[in-house]
Amino acid sequence: MSANLVLCGFMGSGKSTVGRLLARELGCAYLDLDDYIQERAGMSIPQIFERFGEAGFRDLEYQAVCSLGDSPQRRVISTGGGTLTFPRNVPPLQKNAIIVYLDVGFDTCWERIRNSSRPLVRSNTREALSALYQTRDSAYRSASQWVLPNLGSSQQLAREILLRLAAQAENHAEPQE
Repeated sequence: MSANLVLCGFMGSGKSTVGRLLARELGCAYLDLDDYIQERAGMSIPQIFERFGEAGFRDLEYQAVCSLGDSPQRRVISTGGGTLTFPRNVPPLQKNAIIVYLDVGFDTCWERIRNSSRPLVRSNTREALSALYQTRDSAYRSASQWVLPNLGSSQQLAREILLRLAAQAENHAEPQE
């Protein structure tokens, strides 16, 4: 893998699970963007929001994606659900990455998140989250080189991405003498 692999999608789409599987198979580092932001800020995301508001968090997020886009280290990166809905975050990630949208559908995401303690889930109805999913869908699609539909399990999604990476590497291989 010569570029980063960036996974995007709605909360519950499997970004973290698929990302860890891919990193293990590819023999590279895995990075959760939210964890990276928290580490750099020295505080949790709720603390960042409390202290700096969403605008402050989004500034830290932008700094993080710029840093990762410029890094020579190859990684599998899982973004936060809102990361690619902010247009300024897309070019730094696209510069040195293949962006993959895990489009597993809202119903699958809902089943995975409905009993979670995520603030957005606790403070919204299913209908409101479905509307948010629909709003974010177009941003994910426009930022991504690959859109993967619901293939069942995280293992199947990871396998499909690995197959696409192998095919891409084969297509870009130097001709043999």
